[in-house]
Amino acid sequence: MEDMDQKMSAGTSSASPDEEKIQASEEEHGLHVVGVAASAGGLEALSALVQNLPPAANAIYVIAQHMSPTHKSVLTSLIARETKLPVMELGRETKPEAGTIYITPPDTDVVLESGVLRLRNPAGHPASPKPSADRLFKSIAEECAERCVGIVLSGTGSDGSYGVQAIRESGGITIAQDPASAKYDGMPVSAIETGCIDLKLTPEQIGQHFEKILTRPRNLALLQSNTDEPSKLNDLFTILMARTQVDFANYKENTINRRVARRMTALGIEDYEAYVDFCRSNLEEVDALHRDLLISVTRFFRDPEQFRKLNDQLEKQLASRGPGPIRVWVAGCATGEEAYSIAILIAEQLGGLHALSKSNVQIFATDIDQNAIEVARKGIYPASAAQDIPASYLKEYFTLSESDISVRQELRNVTLFSQHNVFQDPPFINLDLVTIRNVLIYFNLALQERVLTRLHYSLASGGLLFLGTSETVGEMGIYFEARQGADKIFGKRRGISRELTVAPSTPGSAYLRSQSMRRSAALAAAEQADQADLSLARAVAPNGMICTRNGDIIEILGDISIYSEIRAGMSTSLNVKMLIEPLRTEAASLIAVSIRNEERRDGRWHNISLPNCNRVQLQAFPFFSRKGGEMHCLLAINSKFEEQKEINFGEISDREQRDYVERMELEIRSTQEALQQTIEELQTANEELQSSNEELQSTNEEFQATNEELETSNEELQSTNEELLTVNEEMQVSSAERQALASEMEAMLASSPYAIALADQALIIRRLSRAAQDLFGIGELPPTGLHLSHCNLPSGFPALAPIANSVLRLQEIRRVPVLSGSEYYTLILAPVLDQHQKLIGISITVSRFDNEPFNHLLKLVSKVTSVGFWTQNLQTKETYLSPESRSILGIDASKAGLDLEGLLARVHPEDQPGLQTRLDKLMKDGGSFEYEARFFDDAGNTLGIAGSMMVFQDSHGENFQLIGVCWDKAKFEERNFMLGSSAAVLNHFSVGTFSFDVRNNVPLWNAPMYDLLGCDQAKDLPSVETLLERLHPEDRDFVNDGLQDALTAGQPFLYPVRLKSADDSYQRGELFAQARQDGAGRTTHVFGGMKLYRSGPE
Repeated sequence: MEDMDQKMSAGTSSASPDEEKIQASEEEHGLHVVGVAASAGGLEALSALVQNLPPAANAIYVIAQHMSPTHKSVLTSLIARETKLPVMELGRETKPEAGTIYITPPDTDVVLESGVLRLRNPAGHPASPKPSADRLFKSIAEECAERCVGIVLSGTGSDGSYGVQAIRESGGITIAQDPASAKYDGMPVSAIETGCIDLKLTPEQIGQHFEKILTRPRNLALLQSNTDEPSKLNDLFTILMARTQVDFANYKENTINRRVARRMTALGIEDYEAYVDFCRSNLEEVDALHRDLLISVTRFFRDPEQFRKLNDQLEKQLASRGPGPIRVWVAGCATGEEAYSIAILIAEQLGGLHALSKSNVQIFATDIDQNAIEVARKGIYPASAAQDIPASYLKEYFTLSESDISVRQELRNVTLFSQHNVFQDPPFINLDLVTIRNVLIYFNLALQERVLTRLHYSLASGGLLFLGTSETVGEMGIYFEARQGADKIFGKRRGISRELTVAPSTPGSAYLRSQSMRRSAALAAAEQADQADLSLARAVAPNGMICTRNGDIIEILGDISIYSEIRAGMSTSLNVKMLIEPLRTEAASLIAVSIRNEERRDGRWHNISLPNCNRVQLQAFPFFSRKGGEMHCLLAINSKFEEQKEINFGEISDREQRDYVERMELEIRSTQEALQQTIEELQTANEELQSSNEELQSTNEEFQATNEELETSNEELQSTNEELLTVNEEMQVSSAERQALASEMEAMLASSPYAIALADQALIIRRLSRAAQDLFGIGELPPTGLHLSHCNLPSGFPALAPIANSVLRLQEIRRVPVLSGSEYYTLILAPVLDQHQKLIGISITVSRFDNEPFNHLLKLVSKVTSVGFWTQNLQTKETYLSPESRSILGIDASKAGLDLEGLLARVHPEDQPGLQTRLDKLMKDGGSFEYEARFFDDAGNTLGIAGSMMVFQDSHGENFQLIGVCWDKAKFEERNFMLGSSAAVLNHFSVGTFSFDVRNNVPLWNAPMYDLLGCDQAKDLPSVETLLERLHPEDRDFVNDGLQDALTAGQPFLYPVRLKSADDSYQRGELFAQARQDGAGRTTHVFGGMKLYRSGPE
């Protein structure tokens, strides 16, 4: 009997040549490993799943069902009852075999290592679930990569949520049970909230879906493009950009190909173009692909050795840095584990959790995935995440529960999460550490350099850059230096700066250049004014400089080389700090005092031994630029050669003494002003710091999420360069959007199946579709346009100009039905308004009703069901009768020219008035009706005919098509009578019948068969096993062999049998079976019957 079942199953999935190729491809690609996680309510879900698993898939199924560690499990026997696949409990080490279901025993974990399933002692928190689905999922992700599948079924808690992230990162497929079908939805919901689930299905659908997932090879050749051709992914990039505002064009194409192939496999779509079409019509799939491309996956202390090296570097950096908060940017933070890991390292360096506050630590964690950011802000992770955290950190920085771990509030207070695009949005600045791990590997070289440029700009002097294990700075090595003993940690090179620029990448840049040229005359005039100011400045200060209030040098006048110096450790930027002492110290205070008082300030004469002088003085002149903006300062350097002599007050005159005292008083007064300026600046800075400290301390936890966004925005506004970058990028995007809009309009008109024309208020056609060109008889539209009156319209069309004038005048839409030849059209003219509701033109659309597909469908249905149909075009009176309708009505096939009136003339005179009345009502009110009437055939015989009629109307309610169907009423009644009679005879004589649909695996019994076998028709399912159980043991093998011969060879058989009755006695009877085969000689059905002899029991 098992052999028979196997052959029946083989009949349901016949191996076509295409399927054989698929199976061969599967063998090539290796064994799929399917991990299944379940907990409370999991047995019911597992039963439904295994019942629908494909019988011949090249896969193994490893079930991690949470169980009590102290009781022996009977799960293996329970699952074995539900499936024909072999089910076995795992031993210490098990070599997996395809098509087998493996059950994990209680109080153990299972992992896949080197192709072998191995049991391990439970790891993690004592209260964590056993066996651990997360541990299983991680191991199959590392071992099998794209050949792994993770399924999360009913259960409480969050086990499996961490593991599905690993499977997704490796390129596998992740599936969660639809929460609505789960007895307990905790585990499925937790997995879905990670954003890493590809499909949400019921257990039954999951089993059926494996036919699509596991039997389709992943062919990336469809997505590969030659270097000389545009990428085939451009369509997807455009769809993603329109939906998410994220440009994936600079992501590595191989990465995109793998993710797209993964989505196609999950959905069972083989053709790339079909997948693009699916995305165009399904926004949920675009969002799913977007999440898949973002790969928001991370872990605590991922790559522990790299974090140990980072800890060493942080210790050195924090020991040597100056005052101020520690500022960190974690770019691409995903769900936040890495950001909190960094926060823990910093807390350890500062002395523990109590040392953290917003005033001394600021960690900005950003990601493009808003869903991941929400998870990070909550700071709650599955209990299995504790396996990645050192025990000492786990106790100090986390709160543990049975099902999850929570980040302590102190860590969350200093970690601000925000949505941010690292290659589009403005960067943060003055950072001590930037981490961007496992992000650059998904970018191409151009985008990597662009991102690293932004990060270099963000870092403070001596700041650190922390990359992933597979990432490097590449060509940007001139701007970053690797730290000794830490190959993935880089420092910002001192004295090397790189401008943050964005190269124009859209045609809109040409427009900007043209605009710049148009402004050249005005710029030239402004430059002349600037030259005049510069000449005046040189007259006042032959040697000197023009500076900002911060001492940055804008312009150098004359030669100041002997008054300046460059030493090791100095900034390479031009600033008054490059002056020699004591000029360096005095210059800053002179500039500040001069700008504050808006008047000239003279410095003291300094004794400096230089080649051309021995006395040097600074003079500061404040002034405003003609361009506006902040006040600048002209700093003049005066020098002279003066003989040095010691002054003896006793030998000099009173006048000289007074002059000397006045000079000293002037210098003291100048020094006092500079000192007062410094004191005021310090007081102001102190007040600002005190005020900021008070504001930070008063921050309420309730508004933390909002405050995080505001603080992030505040940081972004600190850089003027960021604003310029944002404006530039917005202009590029706007230009690209305008060009895309124009291209979309042209493409829409070119590809539209409708005839569409757009004309201005003068009725000059400005744009029209290809279909309109053909319909209106226009070859190529002239640059100056074409008037509506010049269009060569087909016969039957009205003149367009008068109708268009009426539409423009009344600003109302006009619809005009048109019959041209045998074709029916609808002409629609509508006014076109701009965004201010101002009339700017008119649109003309012509649509044709195509009834050919509908007629083809009617012919196909008529042929299959032997029901005749006829149609009549109410405009042309053209009538068509199908061959079936001619046969039913007894009309000769060669007879032509028959119309509706001719058909009605064949109706019996007694039935004709009623049918005509109903037909008239149908033509007036529309709809449909059914009828029964007597018709005469060609020979004059009376036929009983039944049928229905329906009228089709256009959008204006005008009738244009009449359709009727008919069938031979007598034949239908005769057939129903014979079927009912046969069933009554079989019931009367207690003859049981059975049939088995081999292809669809569907067995059927009639009511007497249930009675003969003592079965309940409402409860028991028909099966061969039930039949054999009721037969005498000596008859079973003969009957089984006979059924096998009927199935395989198509041989009929008749065999006397003994059937067990309710009192355990046996009655004699006979069993008959016969096979039905198709044209190819394959058995499609096995049917037969059984009856008992009238004699008493044996």
